[in-house]
Amino acid sequence: MGRKIDKPKTMQAAKEWVESGNPCTFRYGWGWKGAGSRPLTNEEAKEKLKVHTFGKGFYTMWWEEENGEIVLNFNELSANDMY
Repeated sequence: MGRKIDKPKTMQAAKEWVESGNPCTFRYGWGWKGAGSRPLTNEEAKEKLKVHTFGKGFYTMWWEEENGEIVLNFNELSANDMY
């Protein structure tokens, strides 16, 4: 998991990022527990925008640097991740 980036944490900023075709990634689980991320297609990212938000919860997103590149990371957690 890369360092977080100081970019606007708004749905409008995320939507503009995705619609511009910028890189997005997906992680299922906690990065600090070893869950890796994978690149998302633009279509996948558009679908994830419908349920993910900045902040807390099971469906979150945030900006981070991965392999020297700024990405919008979508993260999903399950109840098992809370143990």
